[in-house]
Amino acid sequence: MVVIMYLTEIRSHSKNTTYRCILLRETYRQGGKVKNRTLANLSHGTPGEIEAIRLALAHKGDLSVLGSLPEAVEVRGRV
Repeated sequence: MVVIMYLTEIRSHSKNTTYRCILLRETYRQGGKVKNRTLANLSHGTPGEIEAIRLALAHKGDLSVLGSLPEAVEVRGRV
């Protein structure tokens, strides 16, 4: 079974407020159908922590690449 993990951002709007939810999810096939499962809610994490998880997921095939990154990784754009 092939399982793919990823981060997703869900935004919901109220009258004067926008709520943001960052979820760690996985997708897999079961009986020929694509299923999704939420593993963790990362909404209370700092932007740096969320970016670190995103980097780890992007380089999960070779995590030794992450050791060569500078200690302070600059976060740009929206998380």
